[in-house]
Amino acid sequence: MRDPIIGIDLGTTNSVVATVEEGRPRVIPSRVGGRLTPSVVGFTPNTTERVVGAPAQALAKEHPDCVVWATKRFIGRRFTPELVQAARSVVPYPLLGGTTGDVRVKMAGRTVPVTQVAAMILGELKLDAEAYFGREVRRCVITVPANFDDGQRQATREAAAIAGLDVLRLINEPTAAALAYGLSRGFQGHALVFDLGGGTFDVTVLEVTDGVYEVKATGGDSALGGEDFDLKIVDWLLSQIDEPLRESVHRDVVSQHKLKVAAEQAKRELSEYEETLISLAGLGDQSQSARKLTGLETVLTRSFFDQLCEPLSERCLEVCRAVMKDAGMAPSAVDTVLLVGGMTRVPLIRQLVTDFFGKAPSTEVNPDEAVALGAAIQADELARQSGAALLLDVVSNSLGVGVLGGKVRRLIPRNRSVPVVAREIFHPGRHGQTEARIPVYQGESDLQDENRKLGEVVLRNLQAGSRGDTSLEVTFELSNEGLLAVRAVDLQSGLSEEVRMEARPHLPVREADRLVKEQAAYAQKQAQQDARKSEDKFRKLLERGEKLARLLQHSAEENPGEEAQAAVANVRSLLESGHSALQAQDAEQCAHVARQLTQLLAGR
Repeated sequence: MRDPIIGIDLGTTNSVVATVEEGRPRVIPSRVGGRLTPSVVGFTPNTTERVVGAPAQALAKEHPDCVVWATKRFIGRRFTPELVQAARSVVPYPLLGGTTGDVRVKMAGRTVPVTQVAAMILGELKLDAEAYFGREVRRCVITVPANFDDGQRQATREAAAIAGLDVLRLINEPTAAALAYGLSRGFQGHALVFDLGGGTFDVTVLEVTDGVYEVKATGGDSALGGEDFDLKIVDWLLSQIDEPLRESVHRDVVSQHKLKVAAEQAKRELSEYEETLISLAGLGDQSQSARKLTGLETVLTRSFFDQLCEPLSERCLEVCRAVMKDAGMAPSAVDTVLLVGGMTRVPLIRQLVTDFFGKAPSTEVNPDEAVALGAAIQADELARQSGAALLLDVVSNSLGVGVLGGKVRRLIPRNRSVPVVAREIFHPGRHGQTEARIPVYQGESDLQDENRKLGEVVLRNLQAGSRGDTSLEVTFELSNEGLLAVRAVDLQSGLSEEVRMEARPHLPVREADRLVKEQAAYAQKQAQQDARKSEDKFRKLLERGEKLARLLQHSAEENPGEEAQAAVANVRSLLESGHSALQAQDAEQCAHVARQLTQLLAGR
């Protein structure tokens, strides 16, 4: 039997893991039940026990200072005062800087790298998959937003390594969603993926022809998502609190969490109803012994919510206009619009898409699961190498180097097909230099200050001479998953060397090794607990299977026939195999029987 392989959507709000069985992609349920795992991580206040997903969400109700969420917005980013300032308007927990410039978060009195938070979520999804298959799972494909830069992609791979996963490939989320849609429905034509998740927004146009998925253009906003729509409601609720107490409510972590939960719940309810009642109590500074608390009760209508979010809606439209321009297409030329991400369930967004493209979006794809299913399809394709699907992606943001005068010289333009190699000759900034530092930027502006600095290419031991006589050839090589490799050659001496991106944040080697060991120890302990729970669940499942067999036997006696007898024989065979596997302590066979029995009991 082939080793299991999975696809993972590591989301800002929720994460999903999926696989392909019998040619069909399926979501793997979590061990606590449900198909989505909240991307929430915490530590219990007294025992400092790790909690991930739904248990962490529950912990946040009583101890919001022990929990973090939406950390995907900070993974692979460099710690800067500007990032800290921007984060204050999005999340209540503090950001801190690591020794290499990486971003860290504080919860339950502990400082944790954002990369480790991602690893904890990935590790939980890995455990879910191992419980599902009854054996170790290592190989995977992970999706990332199309506008993730090199540092963010490298950090995602680093998190996967800590979690004990081997990443076969990173693929862009919109491409994965289109893959899930196209292969399952035989679609051909131009598809636009409108991906508005919890923390990022991507728009991608693809041409699908005979199993080839060619990205024509992609764009997005890495600081726009469902969290921002929630914050519009939070700000509106804060404005209704009396001035003397407003600031204390704004500063209080417990109060802020209550407002955030209420805002998200209101947004969900407005997807079904025209208005919703918001009622909150116990708002104020919880840290003071003689605290003065207040409450809030108000009604939010769908039409007013739409008005509150108008600036965010316009940002969505700006991205759509830019992508259609880059693709050289009119909005009406798109054959189908696929909605991805939980925010696309909101009527405001669906109406915005309908108005802009002149057609209602497709509702055939589950917006919460499409990306993970596409990742699973790609993972299965990479394992089998059947040639059923070929992905041709593009560069989501231009890449260039900083030159004199604060300008940027573009080497790889946006929407260029990947993989791609670009070379450029540079000269030192002054005579007699023995070291050259070449800054690398991502973005569309001609000015360095208006782009994101990814790092610096450092070339040392140059032969000192006149500026014009020293020629440095810098090569950018961008892989098909958006990872950047840089190489420099001193053409005068003929010497070449691989150079490092010194400004790219990463974890120190010793710390990364320690986190790998910590995760492995946690996973081993958790797997032992899961094994005991799985055995109990399997025994109960076999009991339900016995009842089903008796019902089918009774039905076959009343209505004899080959089909009825075959159904009985099938269940009896599964039960026999299940009891044998249980006796032999064969976890993989138990899991195999459990999957088949569960489908039979569900009537599938």
